[in-house]
Amino acid sequence: MDSAQIGKLQSTSTGVQSAISRTVTTIASGSGLAASHDGSPSNSSMATLGQALLGLAKLMPALLLWLITFTTITLPTLLFTLFSTSLTFTMNATTLYVTS
Repeated sequence: MDSAQIGKLQSTSTGVQSAISRTVTTIASGSGLAASHDGSPSNSSMATLGQALLGLAKLMPALLLWLITFTTITLPTLLFTLFSTSLTFTMNATTLYVTS
């Protein structure tokens, strides 16, 4: 390889590294993992509030699904089973015979 090819390869490598760095930064900032300028994670009250709201937003669909499933499938099944149970019993004539 001559020096022109080596220089071209090095500039391509530097371009790829900077593209990867920008991509990682973009992904980290979008996922809440972004670090502050000094490299430490952000501990501000707004970040904490944002994380709490994001956690709540992720939890709500699961809770709603459980609630809808419980009220439309589980509860009616339990009520049907309870109210369809026969609470009668059979007595024959000798059971009714009382001796004194």
